[in-house]
Amino acid sequence: MKYAKYIKELFFIILFVSLSVSTVDNIRTIRQLRINIEQTKNNLYQTNQVIAEMQKQIYESNLVVNQTGN
Repeated sequence: MKYAKYIKELFFIILFVSLSVSTVDNIRTIRQLRINIEQTKNNLYQTNQVIAEMQKQIYESNLVVNQTGN
């Protein structure tokens, strides 16, 4: 009976350590994902700025062509 109690306690200790390691790994993964999300937001913002500038240049060049063509 003593051995069964010790085995049960050892099982719970191993389970606790395993879950703790898994939790720490998940927290690291979540932090990395947050960093990636922030970088993606910044990239999307910069891409949007570039597209807006390109659209502005296209609009202005079409406006000049239309004014000189009339």
